[in-house]
Amino acid sequence: MRATSTFLIAAFACAALPGAAAAQAAAEPRLRTTFDLSVVNASGNTRLRTVNVAEQTVLRAAPWTFTQNFSIVNGSTNGVESANLIRAGLRSDYGFSAHLRAFALALYERNRFAGISRRFEESVGAAYGALTGPKHILDLEVGAGNNQQRGAAGPVEAYWLARVAGRYRFTFRANSYVEEKLEVLQNLEATADTRVNSELSLVAPLTRKISLRFGYMVRFDNQPEPTFRKTDQVVSSGVQIVL
Repeated sequence: MRATSTFLIAAFACAALPGAAAAQAAAEPRLRTTFDLSVVNASGNTRLRTVNVAEQTVLRAAPWTFTQNFSIVNGSTNGVESANLIRAGLRSDYGFSAHLRAFALALYERNRFAGISRRFEESVGAAYGALTGPKHILDLEVGAGNNQQRGAAGPVEAYWLARVAGRYRFTFRANSYVEEKLEVLQNLEATADTRVNSELSLVAPLTRKISLRFGYMVRFDNQPEPTFRKTDQVVSSGVQIVL
């Protein structure tokens, strides 16, 4: 954790640089692609240190916003694969006003070391922008969908779910912010089957296109696959590149 603490201090220091204080927030571009390259420390169902690669592309064509993302964490310990987490998603938002949107999303996930051979998830719902910036952004979402997943040694399970999510971002200065994303997924056919995903990010700019990024992700499954733990944690630190 010493390396993580050192990075966190460095990130706050970068956020306080006079040059960053003088910068002004630019309008969101029509097309934006972001790459994250990070060193990862994982604990829970697997323990390792490896490299994470993530990508996100956002296309804005008012009143529509389309988002595509992909991430992979893959690592080996003593020559044996000890982590294999792949996530890919597509999302579309339609804005009725500055505050109210409808959305639809689809997600694919593979997390073999948490017992998930594959998971598909589709959901629709509504999002409300309680705070729209520039300093504070707060989005609240509610929706429903369907989940289909295959465990490490079981048949495909399909069930309906309810989804509640939120995102809060506080901007210190231009391109320097802390952000928390929280998602709760409830199986509507088994009340004890609840999943919670949390992701904390701290971003501080080095240049207009390159930033330092610290991330802390927690994934909780109240009914994990047999023999697997309920909680996984991923700590990452690296650079973020914006194109």
